[in-house]
Amino acid sequence: MHGWTGVFVAILVFAGTNSARAEFPDWNRFAEVQTIDVLTLDEDGELRQTPVWFVLLYSEPYLRTNDSRWLANLRRDPNLQLRIKGTVYEAQAEEIPGREILEKVDIASRRKYGLQERLIHLFRISSPQVLRLFPRDGS
Repeated sequence: MHGWTGVFVAILVFAGTNSARAEFPDWNRFAEVQTIDVLTLDEDGELRQTPVWFVLLYSEPYLRTNDSRWLANLRRDPNLQLRIKGTVYEAQAEEIPGREILEKVDIASRRKYGLQERLIHLFRISSPQVLRLFPRDGS
């Protein structure tokens, strides 16, 4: 999908026309949800929808990723949308550096995802980046 058609479709989907829209969620309501969809725009304007695991630390959502395309998108523009159980939420992402936060997220992820997390952790080649989600400015 390229040109104006692709941009138009990406705008419609990114705007959440097929989903209900809401303010930044009360994350405690979604603590047991396994995956959320992270919606970002690629450099060419294409919508990227990525299912992602998340954990809560002190009621705040955190994500992990390695050098993914959606991370590159967020480094270019920290605004994103999240689709959780059919509702789209506006958010921003902030990269949180450091071994300490990664260890906390890893522990929370092991508790939440159990064996799946342990298996993925075995094959980790590089240290992932940690992202904290928060309400979008002006939301």
